[in-house]
Amino acid sequence: MQSDAAGLDAMSASSRGKLFVQEFANPHSWLLTADNLHEQAAAIYAGGASSSIMTKVDADNTILDQSRGIDRSVFLLGGFALENAIKAFLVYENPQWVSNGRLSRNLKSHSLTALQSKSELVPYKKRHVSILKAFEGGLDSWFRYPCALTVEETKQGGNLYDHLWRGYSVVMRAYGRKLTMLLGKGWYGPHGFYGRWTVTGEHLGYNTRAVPTYRATKLPSKLHVHKGKPLA
Repeated sequence: MQSDAAGLDAMSASSRGKLFVQEFANPHSWLLTADNLHEQAAAIYAGGASSSIMTKVDADNTILDQSRGIDRSVFLLGGFALENAIKAFLVYENPQWVSNGRLSRNLKSHSLTALQSKSELVPYKKRHVSILKAFEGGLDSWFRYPCALTVEETKQGGNLYDHLWRGYSVVMRAYGRKLTMLLGKGWYGPHGFYGRWTVTGEHLGYNTRAVPTYRATKLPSKLHVHKGKPLA
């Protein structure tokens, strides 16, 4: 960690800014993070039949609420997957929001509906907003903690009903399809960075041909990433 810090200190501000975009903050990186979170959420949801059931009862043993043990985890992972996917659109549309080695304050939010409203390219601008609201409801509270910072901000936990998961899956597939198309066209980032990504395999539930994913840049080196079966 200290050697990394020393290496950064030796770089110019412009070089540090370019490294930030090239390796971490470009829209392809946001997509990959979204896809990783989505994949884990889907795997947990698929095992829902064997999930524990938590039942709340009062002193008279009257059932007050029931929820599956997986619901909180799927809400948490799915919510952050949506957040990263939406931020991939925002960074694609607003490269200056990742310039100078820092994220813009426009990206410093967990509100899925607020983030989505800033994008012109994100699918379903008007439809499925209720899905975003359901998955953003506990990102700052019950998804992660037993309570929020104040009683006013604290919300009751919710249930991950099947229709919410179906809606989430529809939204994510649309995000995956659109991001695949956009990244294939190329992206001009700050600090002279250019990237063009051919995204294949399954990402966010959207499936393309199972061949390697690669990134082409103006830099001499190329990053090769493959998702799917091992390459021969």
